[in-house]
Amino acid sequence: MAGTRKGARGKDRITVSLSPESAKFLKKFRAQVQSPSMSALFETMVADLKGKAEMEQLDAKFKAYYDTLPEQAMTEESAWGALGESALPSDKRYVKVRKSKTAVAER
Repeated sequence: MAGTRKGARGKDRITVSLSPESAKFLKKFRAQVQSPSMSALFETMVADLKGKAEMEQLDAKFKAYYDTLPEQAMTEESAWGALGESALPSDKRYVKVRKSKTAVAER
C-alpha cells in the first residue's frame, strides 16, 4: 500500500515498495531516457497512462457512435471521408499518417 504526504510545493509524496528487480529496471530505464529524477520519470509515466486511457475512452465513444448509425448515414459519412481524403496532399510524407488514421476509423 502506498502512503501519501503533501509536499511543500503542492505535490503529493508517495512511498512504495518494489521488488529489487523492479527497482533496478526503473533506475536503468530512468538513465536510458535521461529523466532528471525518479519523480520526473513517474510524472511522465502517469501522463502517458492518462493519455492512453483518454484515447481509449475517446475511441470507445467513436465506436459506439458509428455502431449506432444507420446504413445510409454510414454511406454518407464514408463519402465525406473519401472527399476529404482526396483533398489531402499526395506527398509520400503524408501517406503514413493518412493510412494510420484510416485504420483507426475502421475499428
